[in-house]
Amino acid sequence: MNRLFKSAATLAFALAATSGWAQAYPTKPIRVIVPFPAGGPVDQTARALGAKLSTSLGQTVIIDNKGGAGGLLGADAVAKSAADGYTLLFSSAGALAIVPHIVPSMPYDPKKDLVAVTQALKVPAVLVVAANSKFKTFADLKASATGEPSKINYASAGSGTTPHLQAELLKREAKLNMNHIPYRGAAPALTDLIGGQVDMMMVDIPVVLPFIQSGKLRALAVTNATRIPLLKDVPTVGELGLPKAEAYNWYGMLAPARTPPEIINKLYSSVGAALRSPELKQQFDQQGVEVVGSKPEEFGAFISAESERWGALAKAVGAKLE
Repeated sequence: MNRLFKSAATLAFALAATSGWAQAYPTKPIRVIVPFPAGGPVDQTARALGAKLSTSLGQTVIIDNKGGAGGLLGADAVAKSAADGYTLLFSSAGALAIVPHIVPSMPYDPKKDLVAVTQALKVPAVLVVAANSKFKTFADLKASATGEPSKINYASAGSGTTPHLQAELLKREAKLNMNHIPYRGAAPALTDLIGGQVDMMMVDIPVVLPFIQSGKLRALAVTNATRIPLLKDVPTVGELGLPKAEAYNWYGMLAPARTPPEIINKLYSSVGAALRSPELKQQFDQQGVEVVGSKPEEFGAFISAESERWGALAKAVGAKLE
C-alpha cells in the first residue's frame, strides 16, 4: 500500500511539473526550421507568422532556413530535436507527403518522429503559360497536347516536387501528352517559361501572381474548387470538366514527437490567433491563399491522407529526388 501511494504521488508530481512547465512555456527563443531556402513562399509565410508569434508568446521566434533534398534535411533536423517546443518545423507538403515515398532510405518517419500542430494555409496552384504563348485557353493547350506526337513541354521546380505532381495529375485527368522538364527550383523554371523555352507550368499562386498581374504570364486554370477573387476570370479545373485535378499545396507547423500535448495546444492556439489577425489575413487574401488553422488531430489525419494520395502518384510516374 505504501509502495502504491509512493507511485501515485510520483505520478502526480510528474504531471504537475509537466503542467507547470507548459504554463511557463516559452521561457526562451523558439527556432522554427523552414526546410527550404530563404525568399520562397514557405519562408515568407513563416517569417510573417513568426513575427506575430513573437508578440503573442513573448519570446523571439527565429526562422532558420535549412534547405536541401526536397525539405528532407530540415524536417530530419526537427525530428531529431528535443521534444520541448523550442525547435519546430514549418513546411509545405513535399517533405511530409511526397519525399518519404521517393527516397529509398529515409532518416526519419514523418508519422512517428513528428507531431502535427496546425495546417496554416491551403495553397491552390495555377496553370500558366507565357504572355505571348499561342495558347489562349486551356482548350488550346489540350488540342496541342492530345495524341501523338506531342512537342508540348511543361516545367517544374524539380522531380518529385508538388508542382511536378500537380502537373502529372492534370496530365492524367485531361489525358494530355506532355514532356516533363525538371529544373532546380521555381525561379529558373519561370525564367525559361517567360522566355518561351518551355510551354507551361503548374505552380503555387503566390509564386506567380506578380508575373500574372504584370502581364508576363497568362493563367489558364486554377486548381481551386471555386474561382480565386484575384483571378476571377480564370476557370477552375472543375469548370473545365476535370474535378479530380483539384489539388493544393499546403503549409503547416509540426513539432518533434513526444512534445507535451499542453505545449502543442498552446502553439496551436497561438498560431491560430496569428493567422486570424487582420494583418496576416489581408496578406494572405492578397496572395490568393486560404487560412486553415486546423486542430492538431485534424492536421495529422490530413497529412496521412495527402501522403497516400501523392505517394501513389509519385510512384506511378517514377518521380525521383534529384
